[in-house]
Amino acid sequence: MPNALRSPVTALAAAAALVSVCAACGGSTPPPAPPPPAPTAPVASDTAPPTPPPPAQAQTQEEAHKLLVLAVSCWFGGAWSDALGEQDQMKVTGIENRCHELEHRVWGADDKTHYEQMRAFEQNAASDIVAKVDETAKSDSVDGPRREALVKMALALEGAMHETMAARRAADRVKRDLNHEPEKLTQDEVDAVLPLRSHGKLETLLNLEAGDLTHEAHAMALLCMLDRVELARGLPKHLKLYAVADSFQLLFGVTVPDVPEDGSKKLVPGTWLKFLVDTAGAAGHAVPDKAKTPREKDALAWAGMLEGFHDKLKADSDGIATSTDASKVVTVVLHRLEAEFNAQQAAEATKKAGKPKK
Repeated sequence: MPNALRSPVTALAAAAALVSVCAACGGSTPPPAPPPPAPTAPVASDTAPPTPPPPAQAQTQEEAHKLLVLAVSCWFGGAWSDALGEQDQMKVTGIENRCHELEHRVWGADDKTHYEQMRAFEQNAASDIVAKVDETAKSDSVDGPRREALVKMALALEGAMHETMAARRAADRVKRDLNHEPEKLTQDEVDAVLPLRSHGKLETLLNLEAGDLTHEAHAMALLCMLDRVELARGLPKHLKLYAVADSFQLLFGVTVPDVPEDGSKKLVPGTWLKFLVDTAGAAGHAVPDKAKTPREKDALAWAGMLEGFHDKLKADSDGIATSTDASKVVTVVLHRLEAEFNAQQAAEATKKAGKPKK
């Protein structure tokens, strides 16, 4: 068959056979395919997101302030319990519970050493409490902005209450001597003068400027002064004056009479009564002229002095936050002061009404 007449199928078959023959003729092997490229490390991007910050500490509300009031409640002890209406065993339990709660808040566990140091106002324990107030305020949404004021108030409160505690202990020793150990009276009277007359820390607290806590600081100073008034009950007259004279001068501006530096020496007769009557007048509740006997004047002057405290405390009460027991305690003390004044006024009125007319 002529080449020109071969079909396309025959031509393709011939081409395929030719390729097969050439491959079997020992020709060179084609080169292997190149290996795939090695993977490259990713290049850090200049726009990579920054490492996220650690989560913010949870915000609290007024926890530093509450901690400070808890410390005050422990330091005041029985006086705070009395204001809360606690009596007998409930009073003892209440004091211990508040102090143990403070211990846990500051040191994280029960610790007899810390507990005793705290109750005794030892400096290291007091410093730990103030430091804890400061630390707690840092992450508090309410107390953070007033952190400096809180720390100032904590320092001033601790100082004033330490001073008050020393005065109370000195007074208790004298009262014990009067009843059980008269042979110790003279020396304990002499030793009592300094703690009874110490008022420097109390004055600092009374005059403290602490922002929106100023009224509360002032009220706490008044409660310390009332504690001194209470401890004066049952003391000999010359020591009564040592216990309260400087408080009355700070609060009402009354002049303190000259008194012996020796606590065993008696006052000039009538010194205490005159001072108390002057204090009632300076407080705005003067003894009425109808009071004639020393007993009547003393009772009315004492009541007038207490009503003066009521007036000062009342002026602070509306500025104390209701978020802690401080407000409740101040309210109770106000009611008691008013009740004692009214009771004395009623007693005098009844006494006058019962006298026969001449």
